[in-house]
Order: sequence, then structure tokens, then C-alpha cells
Amino acid sequence: MIYDNVVVGSGFSALGCIIELLNSNKKVLCIDKFNNLNQDKEIDNSLIYDRQNLPLKNLGFEEKTNTPFDPLKINESYSFGGLSNLWGAKCTRYFPSEFETWSIKYKDLEKFYEKCEKILHVDHFNDFISKELKIKKEILNDKKLNIYSEFIKKMFAKQKEEEDFVYGFSRVAINNKCYKCGNCYFGCPDNYIFKTKYFFQKLIDEKKIDFKYGLDLKEFELKNNNIYLKFKNSEKDIITKRLFLGAGTIQTTKIIINSLKIKEGLNIKESQCFFIPCFYLGKNIENIYNQQTAGDGIVIFKENKHLNTKNLYHHFKYDQKLLEIVLKHRFGILYYLIPKFIVKRIFIDAGLIHSDMSLFKGKIKYKNENIEVIKNNIKKKFIKNIINKQLKTIGKKFKFLPINFLLKLGKFGRSFHLGSSIPMQDDKMSIQQENLFVKTNGELSLAKNIFVIDSTSFNNVPAGDFSITIMANAMRIADQLKNEK
Repeated sequence: MIYDNVVVGSGFSALGCIIELLNSNKKVLCIDKFNNLNQDKEIDNSLIYDRQNLPLKNLGFEEKTNTPFDPLKINESYSFGGLSNLWGAKCTRYFPSEFETWSIKYKDLEKFYEKCEKILHVDHFNDFISKELKIKKEILNDKKLNIYSEFIKKMFAKQKEEEDFVYGFSRVAINNKCYKCGNCYFGCPDNYIFKTKYFFQKLIDEKKIDFKYGLDLKEFELKNNNIYLKFKNSEKDIITKRLFLGAGTIQTTKIIINSLKIKEGLNIKESQCFFIPCFYLGKNIENIYNQQTAGDGIVIFKENKHLNTKNLYHHFKYDQKLLEIVLKHRFGILYYLIPKFIVKRIFIDAGLIHSDMSLFKGKIKYKNENIEVIKNNIKKKFIKNIINKQLKTIGKKFKFLPINFLLKLGKFGRSFHLGSSIPMQDDKMSIQQENLFVKTNGELSLAKNIFVIDSTSFNNVPAGDFSITIMANAMRIADQLKNEK
């Protein structure tokens, strides 16, 4: 049997691609490495910690991680739904300025952003982020702000447009039925936080797609105008006319390197995360324990060419349940000596810097399963200085003090925002067609009918929420094929 379309993966790129293929009446087989479509594990409040003593919720991935966990091992692990099983539900679009070096622009994704937001239950608010994005008035809806943190809303209460930065509320993929149980970080007991596996399970149950799980794709081979898929754990090939790779940057890159025998290897970029506790100085702060904590405040610094700080993101997270667990882990019984009036004023800036500014990149080589992490320590002092200067500016506006000496830059992979190993190019502008790149329609330059639909093809990794951009771009790629047989 020869399939018309095979999609690899079960994350946001695979979902966006499949939805658009189905809208064009295309038949689809989806394959995934995970070997069991099991139910969610029981939610608990346990955390695991990395070597920097930074927390992450306990995960139910197929490949277990030890404590301290290695972020790269989680990126390389697999589960039905991929990284949507651990994401923070953040869904803010990339700003138009973040597409300056791309061969596609914001307007190319705008209608697909809107489609994704409807699927993911994302609302836009009447704030400066919507103004910057020029969101249509008819899709603004402030009702969901009722479930957002009262702490963040109080901090942002006096709205005034700023010259150096844009601020507002994060857009989140969370159902309006949310009743603020305060368990967002650990997992939603009512499944109100969007996960791709719920949508996939519905497509499978309704027999809208064929689905094969437990297949670990190693490489593809082009032969007789067809594509032969070869697996690590199966001797039986699958044959298809078109292949859509959405296995995540690490796996997609390995598949392409092995298939095309890219002996020099490929580099993966990362939007690096940082974490810094801050102390609020404002008045009348209530200690609100059970509140919806997925939605937080965002401050996005505008481009400064002199400092190379285009669109650095600051995410203000106020989560007293998470903070209490982390402080008890860090200080043990001494936690109880910390005055409550201090604890209730602490929030975390969990920010991101863009990949061109990051300390790290990862290199994947031919027939080598390991990732070589390359670090540029020269940038470290510069990055910390920029973050501290920005926080000083924001702190004056929103009445808080950053605890600068506790600033931590996340290790490679800790942000889970990886991509850009095979960037997009305008194929009409490419002189040497033997170069490896991704065309603007998503097709690999050196392999006909092989389409890259995840962040592997991003020209860089901006410092924003990238899951919705991955999904929107995958939709765009599939939409361009709607008239092809």
C-alpha cells in the first residue's frame, strides 16, 4: 500500500498540518514513536530538579528522567502529544518584527494564527500586546481575564503606553470553564489546558485519520517517485507520496541527517530561558493561593540594535503553591522562619532571550545519537547585564525589585524552545541548489515531497511563545498543497 500523506509526530506541528490536510480532503496516516496511547498519569504535586536546582513538574514520558534531570533528555524523550504534555499553555503570537530575517512574514501566518487560536481556546485582550499585533476588534474578549492572577492584574492596573517595551497578559490555551484551582503548573485535573493528544484521540476515534504508534523513524529513502520510510524498530517499510516531518527539532534533524548523509552535521539553536525572583513593593497584596497560574504578565522589550535586544521577553509568574514547594526544597525546615508577608510578595520572572543572543547551540552529527553542546561563555556577562538593566526599568514602572544575584540562565534545552537547524530560504533566490535548506513551502531543497513542519525550519528562535507559531506554520505549509493531487 502507498499512502498519499504521512505525518510524523503528535505535537503542535503534526496537529496543525493534519487539520489543514483534512480540510483539503486529503487522506492522512500519522505515525508516532510512542508505543501506547495511555491515559494521563494521576496528577500530583511532586517536582523534579535539574543541576541548577530549577524545578519542573514530574513527567510521564516513556524514557524516565532521574533527579537531577537533564533538560536535553526530556527533549529527546517521547510521549503521545509530545511537549504539549509539559508546556505552560502560553500562546502569544510572534510580533511582525520577529520575522525580519525570515522568508515568510507575519501576514503569511496571520489567518492561521486565528485558526489555531480558535482550536486552542485562546483569547485576545484589550491590552498593548493586541495593539502591537493589530488584533481585530471583533476577536477581542476580556472575559477570560476573570480567571487570571489578581496579583498580575493589580500590577498592570494603571495602563500607560511605554516607549521601550510592550506589556500585557499572556495568551493561554485554556478553556473558559477554568475555575482557578491553582494547580496549573502540575497538571489540570479537568483537562482544561490544551494538549494535542486529546485532539488526536478524537481524530483517531472518529476514524478521520489512520494512526500507527510505536514506530521509531530512522530515515527515508527516495525511490521511484515514492518515499520509503525505514524504522529502527521495524523491518517493514511504509511507502508514501508525501512526508511531513513534525517529530520535533532534535528527531527531525537526526532523520534528515541520516537520510541525506549530512556528514558535517547540523546546528540547533535555542531561545534561552532565564529565571530571577522579584519582590513586589506595592500595597494591599492578598495571599491568593488557588488561582489560575498559567496566565501571567508579559513585558516585551522592543528592538535596540545597539544592544542586540530585539523582543526580549519577561514572563511574570505569581504561583504561591509552586513557590512554597520550591522554598521548602531549598531551605528545608528553615522555610518556616521566612515571614509570610515576604513570601506573598515574591514572583518569578521566567524570561526568554532570542537564539542569536543565546549562550548555547547544539550540534548533531551523522550517525551519532548524541548532541554536542557548544557554549559561548563570552556572552554570559553581557546577557546578565542586559536582563538586569531591563528589570531595573520595568521595576520602576511596576514597583518591584529584582533579586539580581539569584539570576540564573538556563542550561541548553531547559527552555524547550529549540529549532533552526535547517532554516527556510526563498528558493528563487538560492543560486546553488545543492545546498540544504527548507523552501518557503516547507519542502526540503534536496528531497522532493519531504516537508519540514516543525521549528527545524525556523530562521531563528525568537524569545516568545513558539508553539502556536509552529502550529500556524504547519497549517500554512499544508494549505499550500490543497490543490495538488
